[in-house]
Amino acid sequence: MKIRKSYISALIIAVLIIGWMYSDDVLGTSSSGETDQEKLATLEVEENVTAAPELITQAFRVVNELVPLQIRARGVTRTEFEIDVISRRQAFVFAQVALEGGWVESGATLIKLDKGTLEADIAAARAERTSRLAAYEDVKKRFRIGGAWEAQIAAATADLEAVRSNYESTKKLVDRGVKKPLAKLQQIALLKAAEMRLIELQNQSEELALSASYAQIKAVDARISQLLEQLKFTDVTAPQSGWLEKYHVEVGQTIKENAPVARILGLKSLILDAPIPQTQISKIKIGDIVDLEIDGAGKRQGRVSKIATSANQATRTFNVEILLDNNDGNLRAGMSAGVRVIIDKVPAFKISPAHLNVDEGGLLSVKTVVSSGIVKTMPVMIAQTVGNAAYVSGLPDGTLLLGMGQAFVSEGSKITYQIGEEAN
Repeated sequence: MKIRKSYISALIIAVLIIGWMYSDDVLGTSSSGETDQEKLATLEVEENVTAAPELITQAFRVVNELVPLQIRARGVTRTEFEIDVISRRQAFVFAQVALEGGWVESGATLIKLDKGTLEADIAAARAERTSRLAAYEDVKKRFRIGGAWEAQIAAATADLEAVRSNYESTKKLVDRGVKKPLAKLQQIALLKAAEMRLIELQNQSEELALSASYAQIKAVDARISQLLEQLKFTDVTAPQSGWLEKYHVEVGQTIKENAPVARILGLKSLILDAPIPQTQISKIKIGDIVDLEIDGAGKRQGRVSKIATSANQATRTFNVEILLDNNDGNLRAGMSAGVRVIIDKVPAFKISPAHLNVDEGGLLSVKTVVSSGIVKTMPVMIAQTVGNAAYVSGLPDGTLLLGMGQAFVSEGSKITYQIGEEAN
């Protein structure tokens, strides 16, 4: 039976490999003549020579500065007021005077209306007043001493005496049968008429006559005032200074009384509504200065002008109104902004957030070191964050705060530290 040459070659290669693997056990030494025990001893010596040096932790000396405590929120701006200006009379729109989409001052004319016959009606009423005033003066002259009223009384008295005398004569003649009874009746009628005329004159009162005449003058004055008011209403004016947002009417349109003609917005000052949590609302007061970061408009300052007395039932927050100056006109209603209200100032030290530790209860602390090199943990509070740094309060001036390397040490351990320049 013939064996293939390829099988013989493979068998020879396998024998050589097995022999090479067991050659160290057979010979008992390496090619350099070292034993395994000698190699292990050499490695131990090398480890002792290259052992890591002692850890040196960086420390910083705390120097506090006064940092404001702030309450943060977000709010939206709105106009201080929105007014729909109305027409006080029905008339034809003659012209639009003020420019739509611009500032207007209080009292500035917005729209001119047709005057109609108002000016002629006012002239007629004033002429009537002159006539009524003359009549009033005539009444005063009539009741003056020696005036027409006294003369009328004297004439009526004399006329009554003459009529009474004629009556007595006629009565005698009738009684004697010279005249008919009808003549007596006629004289009685004339006597009664004379008596009534005298009584009427005697009952006339100067005060009553003057009052009636004066009332007529005042009635005319009232009509003149109404006409002047209507004339004034032909100029529709701005009740307050503000931004003329839009007109509701066009030139040539006839409008009714009390119809809206234009809208004015209070943009000289804006109000920003900021919701403040109920846990912090007691720390805010009327007049507090507020720092704002308005989206798209940069930084501004405002002042707390009003604090709500009841909370929003859904969010349990209280609305705080912040008044903003907008004389430059760069702000608009509906802009959102970040709000920071300064409520106090506390001593704090600026550090990197990487130096803060948080326990299971969520309390913050930092690691410090005393002069003897013992590590001590101290609680802190964040007073303010600025960029990638944080201001923490609760550390006395001069405290040595551990920085780089503090994560590898624990409270109570003794360490070697090196003081650096700053902690952030």
